[in-house]
Amino acid sequence: MFKPAKSKVAVLDEQRIEWHGHIFHLPYFYREGTGGPAILFVHGLGGAKEFFYMAVQSAALADCTLVMFDLPGTGLAEFIPAAGLDVSALSEIAQEVAAALLPGPHWLAGASMGGLIALLQFRRSGSGRVRGFINLEGNLCPEDCMFSRRVVPHTLESFDSLYEQMMLELRSSRSVGDQIVAQNMALNLDVRAYYAYSFETVKESDSGRLMQEFLSLELPRLFLYGERNNTLSYLPQLRGSSGIQVVEIPSAGHFLFCDNPIATYQAIGNFVHSLSESSG
Repeated sequence: MFKPAKSKVAVLDEQRIEWHGHIFHLPYFYREGTGGPAILFVHGLGGAKEFFYMAVQSAALADCTLVMFDLPGTGLAEFIPAAGLDVSALSEIAQEVAAALLPGPHWLAGASMGGLIALLQFRRSGSGRVRGFINLEGNLCPEDCMFSRRVVPHTLESFDSLYEQMMLELRSSRSVGDQIVAQNMALNLDVRAYYAYSFETVKESDSGRLMQEFLSLELPRLFLYGERNNTLSYLPQLRGSSGIQVVEIPSAGHFLFCDNPIATYQAIGNFVHSLSESSG
């Protein structure tokens, strides 16, 4: 008989972050663990903290302290146009959230643009207290800009119709994750934030720097990708690199943590626990 995993209840709260004179109140979920590793999840473009909530229900992470939060412009986290936010700003904000909520060693998990946010954080200030990096199809190369590249030719005013079109495309997808993202874009996202974050996402993905920075990190790394994206051109390069584990999540697309959360969080649990035990 199937019995769900039992763990402590995640608490919903908000963290006050000051960035360049602007105050952001960022909603977050915090689930205290029972002695296991701590993991900070960073969502991507069109995402939200709720995308990772099933991590709380995963038996593979039952002992872990888990934190997931909304970036400005998502959920109840206000987007402030005058702040001039871009992805570099988000990397600084994410680091402040980690300092406030996870002051000890922790693992950093970034999905899609969240993976880019993590790499920019490492570029600016090194690994610090981060024990390892979990990259959930995070941006590494130009081919990773599936939607953000479509944004950059537009003005904010002309972007509205494209935003509607992208939601329609995602709703018609066979992928559960795509459909969830479409609903999140409609209900839980400030269009101005999606627009603002797309530009640096494309610029950095086209720069040629991200792959080399990922390969050069002196941290344990896990790269997860969905089975439907097994044609990504750089997978052989990642598989041939020492210090990087590469895991395919079956029956999943880009939003693998929504399409197949059981396999996604099992892979993450295996990764953080095996390395925590070997280092501890």
